[in-house]
Amino acid sequence: MTENTLTATIARLKDILEDTLENKPGTTSDENSLEEFFTYLVDSEKHALALIEYVKHPKGPKPTIPAEGSIEAGFVLYWIHWPPDAFKKLLDKHKYLKFFWKILQDEAPATHIITKDYNFIIEKIKKESVPWDDGTLIGTKKYEQLDEGWLWAALNYAINIKFPKTIHPFPKNKPHQGDLCAKSGSGDPTLAIIGDWGTGFYKDSNGAHCPAKRVVEDIKTRKFDYLIHLGDVYYAGTDLRPTPGEESDNFIKIWPDQGAGRNFTLNSNHEMYGDAHGYFDQALAQDKPFKVQNGSSYFALTYTPWLVLGLDSAYYSDAKNGRKFYMNGAIGTARHTQQTDWLEGFRGHNGPVMVMTHHNPVALTTGISNELFAQVENALGKMPDLWYWGHVHNGIVYDKLHVGNENNHVPTKGRCCGHAAIPFGNGWGLEQNSNIPYYAHTPDPTFAADSPRVLNGYATVTLHGDGGFTENFYEVGNKNAVWYKKWPAGG
Repeated sequence: MTENTLTATIARLKDILEDTLENKPGTTSDENSLEEFFTYLVDSEKHALALIEYVKHPKGPKPTIPAEGSIEAGFVLYWIHWPPDAFKKLLDKHKYLKFFWKILQDEAPATHIITKDYNFIIEKIKKESVPWDDGTLIGTKKYEQLDEGWLWAALNYAINIKFPKTIHPFPKNKPHQGDLCAKSGSGDPTLAIIGDWGTGFYKDSNGAHCPAKRVVEDIKTRKFDYLIHLGDVYYAGTDLRPTPGEESDNFIKIWPDQGAGRNFTLNSNHEMYGDAHGYFDQALAQDKPFKVQNGSSYFALTYTPWLVLGLDSAYYSDAKNGRKFYMNGAIGTARHTQQTDWLEGFRGHNGPVMVMTHHNPVALTTGISNELFAQVENALGKMPDLWYWGHVHNGIVYDKLHVGNENNHVPTKGRCCGHAAIPFGNGWGLEQNSNIPYYAHTPDPTFAADSPRVLNGYATVTLHGDGGFTENFYEVGNKNAVWYKKWPAGG
C-alpha cells in the first residue's frame, strides 16, 4: 500500500467522519459506543498475558486458555494505546484516521500489558516464533500474530461498530441452487476445499513462495471438479476502506478460476471487518469467477442423494453473539431470518447433507458443539452428515463431535480446513487428543530444522452416487494424502 493509494481511497472514511461531526442523523450506531468491543479486547488481553508468562517460562506447564476472548485480538488493546511506530506515522499523516484513532484511545479501558513485557516478547519472538494451542504462530513476520498489519482489521472493525450503516446490506438475491457434475460429464464430483487462503502472494520469511502460492500450485496437480473457498481475505477483505483493494489484490486476481459455475467462496469474519463490500461487491460481482452465486453468500448444490450447503456464518455473527470481532459464527437472529428460513426449505431432504461454513461449529479441543451448530441443526431439522469449516488456521479431523458434553456423540463428521495460507505451527492443544486422528503438524522442510513452521494444506471430498464419500487431506509437497478415508453410505 502506497501513501498515494491510501490518500486517494480514504474518502469513504473521511465522509463518514464529516457526517458525524456535522451531526447528520442515521449515520452512527444507536449507542455510539464501543463498550462490548472493549470488553472483548479486555478478555482477549488475558490470552496475551498468559502468552507472555508462557514465553517467560517456556519449560513450565502449558498455560490455561481463558474461556472468553481470543489470542487473535490479544494485543489490540495495547496497540490502541501504544500504536507501533509505522502505524503511528500513517496516523500522523492522515488526519481522519488519526481522529478516529483518538476516539478509540479516549474510550478504551487501560491495558494491563506493560511496555517492558511487550518489548520482551517482541525481542524474544523476533528470534523464534512461538506456537499457541491451536497452532497460531506468535511472531512478528507477515501474518504471524504480532504482524502489525492486523491493526487494519481492528481499525475497520471499530469503524463498523461506530458507523454500522456503512456495512454492506445483506443481499436479498435468490441463492444459487444447482447440480454438481464431474468435468468429464460422468463420474462422481470432487470438491477441493481451501480455507483462509486470501493472503495474496508474497515471498515468505525464508525467501520461498508463500503458503498461498504453494497450496494453489499443489492443488493444480490434483484432479477435482469444484474449488471452494471457506472464507477470509486479509487483513480485512477491503474494497475502498484502508487498506484499499485487499479483496481484489489478495484474492480475486490470483484465484485459480475453474470455469463457469465451478468456483464458490464463503463470507468470513475478516471480510466483515472491511464492511463486507469487498466480499459482496468485488468477489461476487457478475464479471468475477464467483458470479454463479448470484450475489448471495449462501448456496445449495445437489448430487444424486447428496445436498451440499454453503452457509454465511459471518454476517450475523455479532448480531447474534455481541460485538466479539465476528469470531463466533451465526446464520441469523430472531429478527434476521432470511438465511434460516431458506435453510428450513430443505427439511424434506432425506439424503446425506454436507455443510460448509467459515466458522467452527464446535470447540477446538473437545469437539463440543456451539450455537452455530444448534442453529443449523434447528433450521435443517437434523444434524448434517459432514461439516467442513475454516476460521482456525489448522487442518483437523475429529473422530467424533459432541453436543453438551464429551459423552454425547453425534453422527456429524467434523473437519477444520483453515490452513491454506496463514503461517502456523504445531498446535500443542491438539497433541495426544484421542478424538483427533489427524491435525496438520508436519515440519516444513523449506525452513531450518529448529523452525516452528509446519506445512500448509487443503482437502478434497468426492461425493458418491450411493450416498458415500471419500476424503483426503493433503499437505504441500507430498503427492500422497496425509489422511484418507472412504466412507460407505450411512457410515
